Amino acid sequence: MKLLSGAFGSWRPRAALSPRIETGRLVLRPLEPVDAEAIAVYLGDIEVARWLVRVPHPFSIEDAADFINQCCTTASLGTATTLGLVVRGDDRAILRGIVALHSLDTRPEIGFWLGRPFWGHGLMSEAVDATLTWAYASLDVDDIAAGAFQGNVASLTIQARQGFEVVGMSRRPSLIEERLLDHVDTRLTRARHAARPWRP
Repeated sequence: MKLLSGAFGSWRPRAALSPRIETGRLVLRPLEPVDAEAIAVYLGDIEVARWLVRVPHPFSIEDAADFINQCCTTASLGTATTLGLVVRGDDRAILRGIVALHSLDTRPEIGFWLGRPFWGHGLMSEAVDATLTWAYASLDVDDIAAGAFQGNVASLTIQARQGFEVVGMSRRPSLIEERLLDHVDTRLTRARHAARPWRP
């Protein structure tokens, strides 16, 4: 894995977070306006959107553009970084999914989603692994939270492979369901990440 840019040694408030990370199959890079169309398509898929906390349905291209603008703002403030997954060698460089690290100034948390046509090929496991490796190498964070709505087996499996441990249950709002749903809360400490014998 190559850390091409954005490795700051430690996280600092108001330091822009715009890393570019390459793995064997992927390029993870900051979102661009051109990504709005792909985001709208994939988050317009109820099978993707229903597992996410803050995503309405239907999800329009205007929603996608607003989301990209919000991500650019939080990256410029140094409180979050949102990276798009692009498959290496894809001449069109079409976004396939997203990995986001947010709340870096309070309680760091990682979230992710992948377009349904690309499920089942290990792409998100590779992306999450690379993002966590970058975060613990580049940011001054001791642990990173994650989790998923109960029943989201794919997300929880990816987290478990990375060493996330279940630390409790909570209730979180779902915009699509318009109600609170059971949420499995997980956490990965710096020490556990460094000691892990596994790879995705």
